[in-house]
Amino acid sequence: MSSPAPAARRNLWPLVGGQSISLFGDYLAFWLVLPVFVRDATSSATQLALLNAIETSAILGFGFLAGVLLDRVRVRRALVLADVARMVAFALLAVAVAADAGEVWMAFGVAFVVGSMSTVFDSGLESYMPTVLTDDLLVRANTAIWVSRNLAQTGGFVAAGFIIAGSGGIAVAFALDAATYAASIIGLLLLREVRPRPPVESEPVWPAIRTGLRALWASAPLRWATGAAALANLAFAPLAAVMTLYAEAELGIDSDRTLGIFFAGFSLIGALGLTLAPRIVRVIGLGRSVVVGGFVFGGGAIGAGLASGAWAVIPFGIAMAGVSVIQIAFVTLRQRLTAPETRGRVIAASRTIAYAGLPIGTIVGGGLGDVVGLRPLFVGSGLVIAAIAASLVLGPLWRDDEANPGEPVAIAGVATGDPESGDPWSWPWKRRNP
Repeated sequence: MSSPAPAARRNLWPLVGGQSISLFGDYLAFWLVLPVFVRDATSSATQLALLNAIETSAILGFGFLAGVLLDRVRVRRALVLADVARMVAFALLAVAVAADAGEVWMAFGVAFVVGSMSTVFDSGLESYMPTVLTDDLLVRANTAIWVSRNLAQTGGFVAAGFIIAGSGGIAVAFALDAATYAASIIGLLLLREVRPRPPVESEPVWPAIRTGLRALWASAPLRWATGAAALANLAFAPLAAVMTLYAEAELGIDSDRTLGIFFAGFSLIGALGLTLAPRIVRVIGLGRSVVVGGFVFGGGAIGAGLASGAWAVIPFGIAMAGVSVIQIAFVTLRQRLTAPETRGRVIAASRTIAYAGLPIGTIVGGGLGDVVGLRPLFVGSGLVIAAIAASLVLGPLWRDDEANPGEPVAIAGVATGDPESGDPWSWPWKRRNP
């Protein structure tokens, strides 16, 4: 039997390339131009908050169901269909805006479609990567995608400013985002599976969700990491909500152009910090990388609350680098510690639970910032995040032999592995280092 390594290496660049282009379109249109469209149409902070709430509620509402779906169908087909749905949504909105028939409710509809389909896509892509890549390429691929995300954020925001400044720019931005989903689809269709997932026996939806939750709970490293992520997001959400206000009120960044440069600057620092992530994982392991990333994240947030003027770009960038290390290590940990038969459900459940802290933190943190002030909010949230990282030192993530990578956990009633191989875990997950 030929080695899967050459095919896996060939899969790396279509995967990363397609997602890099798609992420650029998302940051250009979905994260910036769509809110600008709603802002210009309504001049209402409430409508902007509603836009964000619709997207977030779709993520939380479809999270667990997405995992069940991904474990029942061909994952690549689900990914392609999710991209097609998002592409069509933005293409229709582009046509409506170009024809001067765009309405705010259409933007809300796009937010719902993108939020729900992104839940399927993001969990699906994470669960699909181990079938097209070997273990040694997972950290590399996750790092490359996260670097692309940071660079897409930087370039997408800058490009959006130039595009929407021109005549008909908003429609052009929406059309461009639709086109970038086509690039993602092409990249997915070029992939070849090197470790196909065994067939999974279907079961009713709620028992299937419970099976995924049991598998998540049975893995101590994933259980600790998921709980810590939910708490960290609870502390981080207020900072994300007031970041633009903090830059203006506390750092003196009062022009849109300067604000764009500031955001691009700390995104670039965060991307440069990502170059160290594979080395950190290689030296200390996946579990400890999650913990160390938490300390870096918390320290950067504290520094951002203490810094003055444009120098705050450095601690902001450090915080983003910490988040990136956490994401790379945590995503790879989920991919390597989860059995193929429950991978979609476990990953979707972990992501949904982790994201649950965001809407609560946004609501609570906004009011807290008005009461205690923005700088204390940043420092306090940073201290909370650092404390969460410190608590993880006591758990299995810091005990490298348990978390890196360990073996997938067998769950009663779920068939796993190859019964003819003599090894209940026929996938190469027993290596102690990624």
